[in-house]
Amino acid sequence: MSAKDWELYLDENVLVANFSEGMPSDGDEYAKVNARFEELAKQDGATAHLSLLNMSSSLNKDVFEKAREAAEVGSEYGITKWAIVSDGIKSMALSSQVRDVPGVDVMTANNVEEALEWAKQ
Repeated sequence: MSAKDWELYLDENVLVANFSEGMPSDGDEYAKVNARFEELAKQDGATAHLSLLNMSSSLNKDVFEKAREAAEVGSEYGITKWAIVSDGIKSMALSSQVRDVPGVDVMTANNVEEALEWAKQ
């Protein structure tokens, strides 16, 4: 894992995942992300998730599978809202996978402020 590729942290009740431009889109890296996601999701008060998709690589099957897994795990811990911020089609493609998880509301946004406001409600 490279700290410059991704970071996960809590901002009040929102578990934020920030994926930088250099983030690889392979399943092994996203398995590490999901392990950290679960650690944070277990903490009291996390009710929403925000994915910032800044990476330049395209999303593939592995990424979609790991996103769905994270949404399923998150819902088990009470994370019922998932906001996705990205330019272009990435947010729509990812949201279509997460939207299939029962009990999880999904929204896409063009900026972090809009997504964070919705997630914190």
